Amino acid sequence: MKKFLFSVLAFFIFVNIAKANVGQDFANELVSKLVEQKGKVIGVENDYVILDKGSNSGILKGELVYIYKNLGTFVDPTTQKRVELKSGRAYAEVVEVKPDKSIAKIIRGTQKIQKYFLGLPLIPNGYTYSKAHVSDNDEWIIGKSLYRVAIITRNPVLFNDIRNALNSTNKFDVIDPDTIEIAMTKEKISSISTPKDVERLCSDINCDFVIPVYLKSNNQLSYNIYNGYTGDLIFSTSSKLTEQEMQNIKTAKVENLPPENIVPSTLNIEPRLTFWESLLNKFGLYSRYSNVGASSATMRLVNYANIGYSAKALAVTSDLIVVANKGDLELYRFDGYSLNKVGSIKVGYNIFNIDSAQIDGKTYLAISNFNAYGQLSSSIGYIEGTSIHIVKDSIGYCIRFFDKYSKPELIAQNLSIGSKFYGPIYEMNLDGTIIKELKLPINPASFYEFEQIGHKLVYATPNNEIAIYDLDTKKNYLTGYYVGSSVEPIQRYTHNYNPNESYFENKNAGKVYIKNSLRFYKHGENYYVLSQTSYRSNVVQIAGSHYNAYSISMYRLENDKLQDIWNSGNVSGRIVSFARQNDYIVGLIATPAPFFTRFILGEDDIYRLTIFEINK
Repeated sequence: MKKFLFSVLAFFIFVNIAKANVGQDFANELVSKLVEQKGKVIGVENDYVILDKGSNSGILKGELVYIYKNLGTFVDPTTQKRVELKSGRAYAEVVEVKPDKSIAKIIRGTQKIQKYFLGLPLIPNGYTYSKAHVSDNDEWIIGKSLYRVAIITRNPVLFNDIRNALNSTNKFDVIDPDTIEIAMTKEKISSISTPKDVERLCSDINCDFVIPVYLKSNNQLSYNIYNGYTGDLIFSTSSKLTEQEMQNIKTAKVENLPPENIVPSTLNIEPRLTFWESLLNKFGLYSRYSNVGASSATMRLVNYANIGYSAKALAVTSDLIVVANKGDLELYRFDGYSLNKVGSIKVGYNIFNIDSAQIDGKTYLAISNFNAYGQLSSSIGYIEGTSIHIVKDSIGYCIRFFDKYSKPELIAQNLSIGSKFYGPIYEMNLDGTIIKELKLPINPASFYEFEQIGHKLVYATPNNEIAIYDLDTKKNYLTGYYVGSSVEPIQRYTHNYNPNESYFENKNAGKVYIKNSLRFYKHGENYYVLSQTSYRSNVVQIAGSHYNAYSISMYRLENDKLQDIWNSGNVSGRIVSFARQNDYIVGLIATPAPFFTRFILGEDDIYRLTIFEINK
């Protein structure tokens, strides 16, 4: 009989929700696969142990092994009850299985030990684990009589249904949401996205595995299962919900939950500051913006990744996210659970804008770039698989795609220091040659802030108001909605470089401020406009850098009006770039770099690629 434990979850979930409550079939199938095995350690070599049972006993690769020493039996003199005394030695993971024996690699010791900064017993600095001491004849066990489980979801209906289903089997102890929330706040975990996140959470709440549950589009309920000891993602699956179940879940009252709270709790807890954070906070050098988030019930942070100190732009395709990290283009894929880098290429020196369009079955990229001398040196390329191929480089214009929803064409315009675009806008071939001038009946505030959608031009005016121009009636309509006026400063050339002199330039002399606060998106038959807004009144200053209260709004284009659909609420950090990909908003957000990063490396910001889920 096949057994189950952590890494063998790949075949256990096919939830038939139509015949049972949400989570009940999931729980029944899960418990049917849980089997216990015991034995003795028959060999130890470096970080590996040999177990006395193998595939003939149902042991499978990936099993989690608890190794302990049996200290004997204690008999209570009053009750005469016999109690086995055990001393934990290590956790290990089975890496090789033979018919009559198995080999397991030691993960860590079983005892949690407080760490201290520089070895001083006055400044706590997290936890570590004891060294594993394993010897022959130690005993081991796979499987438990009771498993501690952390269910991660913001929806109370989902949480309660799955918890009740698991509890009814008497095989699981489901951790209450407040305990999870306290641990995540204390450990500064904003999402379950890396093995380190899982390990830190499970170490704090002492659980065996974590199950994030996501409600996706098309009535899909998705489960991720993580090993609490190694942090590995073991298995992902999705199942279909009935329309009635979807209605019950969607109408659950989640809007009163704190935005950073991903479990159904009403706690609103401030993160516990370490010694150094408390010290920096006294001098205004610590900020809550060290983690990203959105204060909205309609948009939920589900994943983010730190991607360095120089990111300035992003674009999305149907399945890839393209990020400009100074002169490199990096490709990421988000599959609804994990965010992974899948490719990169060196393209320019300082890329400040990327645009994408589907032309003749290919995904083309328009890459606006400054070279090391501060000159415009843009590139045209296309994506093939997870590779980027450059068609033309060293183009002396800003470039982007226009009218991309009917007949995408490349356009170009010049740029000066500051935010001024000047000169004609040209139509351009994919080989970089100019075709003709593009005549527009509007005066957009920025080369990057207008788009043709059908017979309408949607654009940002010089007064930062979103307007709609009807090409048929030749009438202009103001929508009453505005875009943010703040922009991301872009270093046009290195501040220590001067082609004529040998002295250092003024660091601020080569900065360019490029407005790019509008994005456009088509979904089905509908067209959407995404806009960034900055609330200067809520500015936070960290060591001289300003971090405004930003938000991202989404509007649906209806005739000559925009209908407000979604809003992120205040987003922690400075929004640099953003776009919509299917049911997610992808954002590039700058947050303050830690004090020592600022002090030693001179880097003011850390840039984070973030994923927000749109709750429809």
